[in-house]
Amino acid sequence: MKGLRVLDELVAGGTTVVTPAAVQALTGQTLQAAVNMLGRLVNAGLLDRVARGRYVVRPIGLLATSAAAEDVALAVGAVFSGKPHRIAYRSALEHHGLLVHAARAIQVASASRVTIAELSGRPLRLVLERQGTIGVGATRLGDSWVSDVERALIDAAARPDLVGGAVPLAEALLMATPDPERMLAYGRDLAAGAAIRRIGSVADQLRIGSLAGGLRPVAPPTSDITLDTSIRRRGRGTVWRDRHWFVRWPIAVDELVNSVQR
Repeated sequence: MKGLRVLDELVAGGTTVVTPAAVQALTGQTLQAAVNMLGRLVNAGLLDRVARGRYVVRPIGLLATSAAAEDVALAVGAVFSGKPHRIAYRSALEHHGLLVHAARAIQVASASRVTIAELSGRPLRLVLERQGTIGVGATRLGDSWVSDVERALIDAAARPDLVGGAVPLAEALLMATPDPERMLAYGRDLAAGAAIRRIGSVADQLRIGSLAGGLRPVAPPTSDITLDTSIRRRGRGTVWRDRHWFVRWPIAVDELVNSVQR
């Protein structure tokens, strides 16, 4: 099979992301012939098409399965190759096993825009971020990068609307075992004082491990913030105010406690 020989040559050269242009350059075929060859390799279970014109080589253990379904990093790395990025927010929480309900969309923080809207049939949600902060708390994951636990939690607390609100945040905090000092260091590096205040408020009220009483504000709070920006946008007012963290809760503490999966 000619396609298999071509794939062998690409893999031997260290290639994990395959494009029609690369196959055309290697074989001298027309671009359409290269596309057809890649289609046959997909049907044979040797490649996974993650986006238009982007294919990833399936590891042996993933043959006949969707590589992106088993390893989101393959798909993200194929699209964001060479671009500073980080698998983040709900996707990072899911990677660390901190979501009760699986995420449908793949969320990626990047300083660069991409025109691709789907990865292996899943919606791609791009969160634009300054290039200088992309790597804070990012760890290598194959050809991609992903937020570590502390960064994932800070991102979730900084943008509750992107992870589903206060309930998923509280559930993630209950399941995680983050390092409070590392979290505070990230809070300072990212100027994420509001995120630390939300995490501290939830941790104190739910008595979450080392985080309860183990966090302190990045800077003394001078004005209130809301716990859940997604609820605020729906017009719900303040139900309870945390006077220590200056955090206004649009839901009662008991309501949050009863909502999380312990």
